[in-house]
Amino acid sequence: MRLVPSPTARLVGTLVAALLTAVLTPLGSSTASAVTPQAPGSHRGYAFDACQAPSQKVMDAWGQYSPYQAIGIYVSGNSRYCGDKYQPNLSRTWVMANAAKGWQFMPIHVGYQSPCFKNNPSSRVQKKKLPTSTVKARELGISDANETIAAFAKYGLGKNSVSYLDLEWYARTTTCDNAILAFIDGWTDRLHAKGFRSGVYSSGSAAIALLNEVRAGRKKVSFVKMTNPDQVWVAWTNKKADTDAGPYLADRYWAKQRIHQFHNGTDETYRGHTINIDRNFMEVGNGWQYSADPKACGNVTMTYKTYPLLAKGSTAPQVRALQCALKQLGLKKDVTSEVGAGTIAAVNAYRRKKGWAQTGQTTPGFWTALLAEGSTPYVLKYGATGERVWRLQRSLRAAGCDYISTGVYDHATERCVSRYRKANGQTGYITVTTDVWAKLRAAHRLS
Repeated sequence: MRLVPSPTARLVGTLVAALLTAVLTPLGSSTASAVTPQAPGSHRGYAFDACQAPSQKVMDAWGQYSPYQAIGIYVSGNSRYCGDKYQPNLSRTWVMANAAKGWQFMPIHVGYQSPCFKNNPSSRVQKKKLPTSTVKARELGISDANETIAAFAKYGLGKNSVSYLDLEWYARTTTCDNAILAFIDGWTDRLHAKGFRSGVYSSGSAAIALLNEVRAGRKKVSFVKMTNPDQVWVAWTNKKADTDAGPYLADRYWAKQRIHQFHNGTDETYRGHTINIDRNFMEVGNGWQYSADPKACGNVTMTYKTYPLLAKGSTAPQVRALQCALKQLGLKKDVTSEVGAGTIAAVNAYRRKKGWAQTGQTTPGFWTALLAEGSTPYVLKYGATGERVWRLQRSLRAAGCDYISTGVYDHATERCVSRYRKANGQTGYITVTTDVWAKLRAAHRLS
């Protein structure tokens, strides 16, 4: 959405990125399932939006090589610049196909605007304005909610999904603020009544600051009671990828239920596909879903700072990890905590499968390959969590990266992946795709 400059910040661009969780098939899963997507689910990471939903070819390229996991989709509203006739790709099939590949979406509704909103007379879309009457404004909030609920059904979005009400910047007055609050109240109450949730997007200095004042008790509503939205989307283009809303929204309000539009109107290219996008960072739901370092083979720890050379008779803690990994590949039957003839035979069996000399040694390259074995996720990127990330981090550690032990694909993991790709002649992307796993399993290291 395009924003009119506020007195304190020039916020330009189209409403930003977006997200809808493919609950059963998170980004990075190696399988695709039929899902009923919910928006936005729980996520901490990057999102983008563009005027039109991209083609499937572009979505696939960006899904694997961009840092973005979420995309905004303009699903409803009488004031959309990118309405249905300008969306050749957006459909229920498109949503389901991309949900199965791990994309998350944020549905965007661009409807009535503040009575104080000023249209650009040269725009092909002249946005409709609310009346100043709070009673009528609330009624329009209800009708707009009904429209976005119908769009949920059209695109196959499940219950508990959030629709984000796009409220462009306006010059605040008491009358216009009251109309906006009544509009949000009607919108939110109707969504809640039908089993959905409410979000509001706006400039930090406009509706976001207004909602902050209501929460803080500095702004009294002109009707009986205000129902606050469930999530907020703050347009503040300070080019910092976080969920800080600066002077416009106190940290204690909508904590972990907010999105920050931090940069907009920029071209980005992945695998030869360029889109003009707005950039966002989000933390919604429970954010990162942390998991404990998973045990294997019953109760074997697999994560260590070092993975040493082991010889016959070794009893280091890593011996159990070695034996367990070999057992998971069907090359060893038990875990005994000591390197014996059976372990040496299993090591050589693994080396033979790789076409390596059967030296019986657990070199750094051996560990790199062995620790990377397992299912191959479709893609891993910032925000991914769980066993697949633990496995990646172990293998990268053996490959020569600094010790990472979080189970979360964080910035440290991004830096390590970037270094690893560069060292192995791959492009400078910061996602992990099949080409990275292939290098790890071939024992390629940083040096």
